[in-house]
Amino acid sequence: MFLKTDRMKKIIVLLAIAAIGLGSCKKDNSPAPDKNASVKDMAGCLGYATGYSNSGTIGPANTFDFKIAQNNQFFAGEVTNQRNFWLGIPAEVHVLYEPTADYKNAYASPDGSILFGYQMFYYLVNSFSKLPNTNTLSPLPVDGVLAHEWGHRVQFTVGWNDYAQPSERELEADFFSGYYMGLAKQWLWGQIKTYYSAIYASGDYYYNSPQHHGTPQQRLNAAYAGLTTAVYELNNNVHYTYAQLHAIFRSKLPSEISVMHGEQFAEVSYPRHLTKESVQRLFPRI
Repeated sequence: MFLKTDRMKKIIVLLAIAAIGLGSCKKDNSPAPDKNASVKDMAGCLGYATGYSNSGTIGPANTFDFKIAQNNQFFAGEVTNQRNFWLGIPAEVHVLYEPTADYKNAYASPDGSILFGYQMFYYLVNSFSKLPNTNTLSPLPVDGVLAHEWGHRVQFTVGWNDYAQPSERELEADFFSGYYMGLAKQWLWGQIKTYYSAIYASGDYYYNSPQHHGTPQQRLNAAYAGLTTAVYELNNNVHYTYAQLHAIFRSKLPSEISVMHGEQFAEVSYPRHLTKESVQRLFPRI
């Protein structure tokens, strides 16, 4: 596949990120929240608000300072990749400096912003980046969370409002994240389980909460549904619009995503001969 060399370059960069990042991101390097100020529950990735003790500080748009030059270069490169992928979906990406690691998160907003937490970045790299059965570290946990937030930007930009439950909006963002992993990166399911472990760990069972993301199993189902949609697109040279992808998600929601079956996922298979141009022609459009 044409992206194999690019993948190896990214993995080499991330090896340096993880090795240095482990020693550079410590709780005591961040200011503690003001105990006299109010705290807001921002557990959901759509719930960010300023003016609270746990709001943190937002860095400038499209300027990324993770304190290590290689980290900055890696993240800037992935933001460029996703900006080129999500055609017609604008986003200004900022680093959010959370007050402590306890408040790690990433957020998307209707005003066009994506806030990617400094603490979240290092949490993903340090906890979920190791590829199975190897000592190689993958960039996909960071890539996948950024794609999830860009999926929310798709929702805001297109303006869909047919979500029966708050969790459906979150599950669709997981669907878009898996779709990006397949179409843009062409990774096998077995190779990206580290990222999906992050999805699984961040599920919840708070069905009545406005910030409910879906259960761990539902989130895995949604990501896998997005991945297999991209694989079908590549194997059949089909070009989906955002509206068509939304319709596919809606069709899979009751039968494949919302079900609570065990973790049984077949491996995917990509076409043998792909070119950069043929893949880019399939990037989604409004």
